[in-house]
Amino acid sequence: MQVADVSEAVRQFADALMLSGESAIGSYGQKALAVLRMASSRMELWSREEIKHILHQRQLGVSLPDRIAEQICNCAVEMANNLGVDAIFVYTKYGHMASLLSRNRPCPPIFAFTNDSDTRMALNLQWGVIPLLVDLSDDMEGNISRTMGLMKTKGMVEPRDVVLVVSDLTPTIPNSSAFQAIQVKEVD
Repeated sequence: MQVADVSEAVRQFADALMLSGESAIGSYGQKALAVLRMASSRMELWSREEIKHILHQRQLGVSLPDRIAEQICNCAVEMANNLGVDAIFVYTKYGHMASLLSRNRPCPPIFAFTNDSDTRMALNLQWGVIPLLVDLSDDMEGNISRTMGLMKTKGMVEPRDVVLVVSDLTPTIPNSSAFQAIQVKEVD
């Protein structure tokens, strides 16, 4: 048993390590086990810190809400690509989540619904984003229903298309469950 072998096994996320041969049955089996335990524990701790550092460098957001929005968008794009959805709908006041979605270069188009004309204009510059100016309310299900109807009328989605929905609208209703969520809807 070499410490380098233990280190590499831990770095490759091995489920378990074991002693074999002379190390396991020799005169110093307990000492060999203690070295194995110490080396693997230190390497696991170092690996966790390294992963944390790498993930921290990849994040753009500094505050917890910004990091949460980033994670939602990262997961939303991964879901959209894996599920093969037909479109991503994002409801946004300032375009933040639409921009985060765009950064991940999803396969389906991103339709960004906003009630702010400056945001709509700015989103024209984002990769894969088709911004639309609409009236938005605190009723997220109402927003989704209205915009699906609008998109069907424009021929941009069809019945039975699957749409992934995200939002960065801050509700004025205290117990709204639609804020910071990912939903998957089928067009009626």
